[in-house]
Amino acid sequence: MEHHDKETLPNRILGMQRLEALFNQKGYLICQSSGERIYDFDEVVAIFIPLSPTTDQVMAVHSDHAEVFIQSLLSKFH
Repeated sequence: MEHHDKETLPNRILGMQRLEALFNQKGYLICQSSGERIYDFDEVVAIFIPLSPTTDQVMAVHSDHAEVFIQSLLSKFH
């Protein structure tokens, strides 16, 4: 893993914990790529979008859509 400042990594762990808590509360997460519900937490990929040097936005994406989702995000920055 690339080196991160002391704040970013714990915030990413908290972001993943919040996704898990939301999943446990609702029983599913919404895939940010397809809009489909994800009922198996093992199929969730957490994508962290940097908003600033210390802040990320965490997004839940189904593992089947994660690669295409990341590629589409990267293509917007080129």
